[in-house]
Amino acid sequence: MNNVLVTGCSRGLGVLICDELHDRGCFVLPHFRIFPQNLLKNAVAGDITDSTTLDKIELALDHNNINVFVNNAAIHQRKLFLEHSDEDIEKIVNVNITAQIKLLKRVYAHFVNKGDGLIININSIAALQPAPGETIYSSTKHALKGFSQSLQVESIGKNVRIVDIFPGAMKTDMTRSRENYSTLIDPREVASRVGDIIGGNNMTSLETEVVIRKFNRG
Repeated sequence: MNNVLVTGCSRGLGVLICDELHDRGCFVLPHFRIFPQNLLKNAVAGDITDSTTLDKIELALDHNNINVFVNNAAIHQRKLFLEHSDEDIEKIVNVNITAQIKLLKRVYAHFVNKGDGLIININSIAALQPAPGETIYSSTKHALKGFSQSLQVESIGKNVRIVDIFPGAMKTDMTRSRENYSTLIDPREVASRVGDIIGGNNMTSLETEVVIRKFNRG
């Protein structure tokens, strides 16, 4: 059985990934920025930009014998570049890349010491194909892609696998205001793909990136 820690489980894709992995028989330890009031299961809570939260996650990795980490926590703000305040920029960069690198340092160390592990980074198609109004968000996703590729090289021979997923726009609260919302990707498809990767289905051990785009029949 796989023991999986998933960050960013307060809503949207994170919730669906947890549900998918539960259905596949995994032990799932979700991370929330703030504990839900009705939470009845084990979880880790706290802002990943807070070092105390990172330390709690580090302890949870060992205590729960985690062998799969799904890096899903992120924020998105759709604004033109000149509309961003300095505070906006600092917050997006801190959550989407600085805090994640600090967190992944702890996760990677745990897996190296364990001699086995799988890291799945939920990135975005914005890292590959930027769109208007996503200058800062896209920059952080480019940075996460570069960091992940560098760590993939460094991890050779350590039995730690790192896979990046690049989904296109999904039907979530973040995109509900878009005119083309009905045509966007069902996030359950992305959650299912995460489950496939963890289960070793439809993917070879040599693949390090998965791009998920909406297919429109002509």
